[in-house]
Amino acid sequence: MTVSSPARIFAAMNIETIKEFIQSRKILLGCLAGGILLVAAGYGILILQQSIAEEKARVVEQHRVEQERIVKEKQDAQRAKVIESMKRLIETGNAETALTVAEQNKGLMNNELRAMIHLATEKDLLDRIERTSKWNYADLAKYYGELAGLDPENSKYRKELKGYDKKLRKRLERKLYAQAQALPVRDFKANMDIYEELMQLNPGEKLYKSKYDRYRDKYEAFMKELEKFGPKPMLSADKKFYPEVKKYLKQNSMYPETLEMDSATDCYYTDSGWLVGCTYSEKNELGTRFSEFLWFTITNSTVQKVEAGGAYTVN
Repeated sequence: MTVSSPARIFAAMNIETIKEFIQSRKILLGCLAGGILLVAAGYGILILQQSIAEEKARVVEQHRVEQERIVKEKQDAQRAKVIESMKRLIETGNAETALTVAEQNKGLMNNELRAMIHLATEKDLLDRIERTSKWNYADLAKYYGELAGLDPENSKYRKELKGYDKKLRKRLERKLYAQAQALPVRDFKANMDIYEELMQLNPGEKLYKSKYDRYRDKYEAFMKELEKFGPKPMLSADKKFYPEVKKYLKQNSMYPETLEMDSATDCYYTDSGWLVGCTYSEKNELGTRFSEFLWFTITNSTVQKVEAGGAYTVN
């Protein structure tokens, strides 16, 4: 029987260990290589998918650009027809129709079409001025105002606008002054208001200032005088009665439970107080409804006097 020495046993053990180590390294390297191959394959698939997506996006973008080009070409062709049509209309004195054509083709708007609309608008306004009476200051001022707004650099339009505006103001001044002359002298408020407007139209006219001051003083004195009558009576929300009158009728009527207020006049003033007219109706004991119109003088929110319907006439 042969007995191995320790050295030989150790050597044999080392060889086995080395073999196992090498074998495990091979497995590890194989796994590592397999992982690398899988990663490489996945990356390749990702690159391929990205390439396919980019190609699809490029095709879609090319299609979009082509569609835009086609639409633009169609719009350009249509716009050219519209502009040519507008030119012919303007040249033949139909600028208003040219503007209608432009209005119907707003979707084609660009700088060229805007310039054509500007030209058509100017021509249309000039045509309107040509057809307008020289005495029609209001319309002429309006048209030149629009032209001045359209072309602020055009001094001719500004000058014409200023001239017609001045004529218009002068005409209005004469009209207002005629109205002032026809007003009753005792209508202080109306006179004061109309002379105030005349002052604004012609600030340099001293007569207007003098008249305004005179009527203002009279009106203020008159309003102070009215204060002794108390607050001015106010109509009900439905405009059918004055609360002061309804209260008075309820207290003095023979049939207060059947009282109905039908209508009322505006509120006036007299030397005695506020004057209002009211129509009311009641039912008598037989059930017959009768209606009556009366005048009521009110001071300090109380009816002071009642008069028949024919006592006053309102102009």
